[in-house]
Amino acid sequence: MKKILFLFAVIPLFLFSQSWNQVSSFIEDGRHHPITFSNNNFGFVMSGSYLTDAYKYDKLNNTWMQLQNIPFSGRGYSYGVSLGDKAYMGFGSDSNGSYPTDWWEYDMINDTWLQLANFPGDGRQHPAMVVVNNKIYIGCGGNSNGNLNDWWEYDILTDIWTQKSDLIGNSRHHPYYFGIGNYAYVGFGHGSSFGPGSNPSSSSYIYNDFYRYNPSNDSWLRLSDFPGEARVAGTQFSYDTKGYVLSGDGDDHGPLSSGEFWEYNPTSDSWVQLISHPGGAIWAPGNFVIGCDVYFLLGQNWNSNIGTYPINVYKYKLSEDCGCTDVLAYNFSNLAIYDDGSCCYITGCTDPLALNFDSLSCYDDGSCITPVVGCTNPLASNFDPYANTTTAYGGAIDNSFGTGGYFNGDQHLIFNSNKQCIIKSALIDSESTNIITFELRNSSGVVIDDTTLNVTPGEQRIDLGFDVPIGSDMQLGVSGNSLQNSGLYRNNTNATYPYDIASAIEVTSSSANSNPFDYYYFFYNIEVEVVCQDMSIIINEHTINKSKILRITDVLGRGSKEIKNQPLFYIYDDGKVEKKIILE
Repeated sequence: MKKILFLFAVIPLFLFSQSWNQVSSFIEDGRHHPITFSNNNFGFVMSGSYLTDAYKYDKLNNTWMQLQNIPFSGRGYSYGVSLGDKAYMGFGSDSNGSYPTDWWEYDMINDTWLQLANFPGDGRQHPAMVVVNNKIYIGCGGNSNGNLNDWWEYDILTDIWTQKSDLIGNSRHHPYYFGIGNYAYVGFGHGSSFGPGSNPSSSSYIYNDFYRYNPSNDSWLRLSDFPGEARVAGTQFSYDTKGYVLSGDGDDHGPLSSGEFWEYNPTSDSWVQLISHPGGAIWAPGNFVIGCDVYFLLGQNWNSNIGTYPINVYKYKLSEDCGCTDVLAYNFSNLAIYDDGSCCYITGCTDPLALNFDSLSCYDDGSCITPVVGCTNPLASNFDPYANTTTAYGGAIDNSFGTGGYFNGDQHLIFNSNKQCIIKSALIDSESTNIITFELRNSSGVVIDDTTLNVTPGEQRIDLGFDVPIGSDMQLGVSGNSLQNSGLYRNNTNATYPYDIASAIEVTSSSANSNPFDYYYFFYNIEVEVVCQDMSIIINEHTINKSKILRITDVLGRGSKEIKNQPLFYIYDDGKVEKKIILE
């Protein structure tokens, strides 16, 4: 039941909870090195992967819209920053392999562009770009001549570039960087010779050193080295008085073990690791900050043999300063300073697997009804008085938990079937167009049922229609044919077995040889159905059973006389129970 909260309602206090949550996916092709920034309640994505398109995300409506294309050549390895209602961007490389030096201003309110003074130094890709005290600082990066360590200041008011003191560390490209207060911070990245944090067994020369630039006296200071694995090619931002780095490659220039998320405190010159973003480490992603939330998106996923371009978007709340400030709302927070538009006035069931899930409700009132799948028709021979639905969903809802990637093997989920039912459909995520044979097998691996389907890139629901008998340790997987089993998404951390599906199926583990309870293979939001069978029709009850009848009950267990055209249960002296309908 929906309820509107009035003045005298009891108002709970929500505790600050830090976790990643998925929002609306990006509406166009994925890409690496997107130019990303934000203004008010909007985030922006420009170019990337040598494209020229541009998009805006509306936080309040959780929607994307396309803007006019950028007026300059499509870029890869380019960057941008925002200040107030304006954004500034350039650098990178174009599809011809050149390194443009054009420099642009974008008006986020009016969706208009203005070309500014060209950068007077060497063109480059993968530079650092930081805003400090209303000026933009740019440096490092690389071009066909190698890595760079120069440093430049751009004065927005005068449209003038000035060269400053070089970074005191090794030359590098694709560093991490951010601005906090009166300082710029730069570090890590990829150099051309051995340096701090480099893996001695690798020639990638990935660094973990870290530096602070002081614009007031044009000086650099080396800070404490980053305490984690040296890294490159991630994304970064600052919020309030802290700096943050997200994802990227490790010291062998291969993906980090997870989508690592770190916070830097300049007061103590120290780092703290936060909760990794879902989906595994990403190369060259983007981010933007709206209010107290950071939004992580795009880039390239190299966690499988073939790189993919995810379009999933995740957000993480950085501070309790943003929240609902209306005391009349269910989710009022007395810690919130800024209202983020999240105030909730409607209660109901918020569990998407519940029978009475209400997508409009934003506060759970405890009314959720757990589905129990079975035949709900009292006239059917397989009527289940405990069932409340014939169709239910379960298993992992989606692949946004833990880390994972596309997998090229015939692994499977292991499950127990407590009722005769049908696995009707499931969600999968394919990295490419393919023809795949999906299989239902018994505990010995013998195929019971299968279906061969054409799949397309991305998430999709597939129709399976597998008739499932009662049994233990059954298998739901794909054919072992190497030509058919490639490129389905699997999670390799944070699975939470068992997954109960409406008391009909219990997914207990995976077939992974190591850590089977961490891995989750291929099939998400599984749809299970029980089909009602034909009713038992008895023409002459005396020919069916010659045992003595002890009692007759109706479908609710109440004593009854013989009534024609009604389902009744006959209980005999030999312990048998028979369901009959005596027809006129």
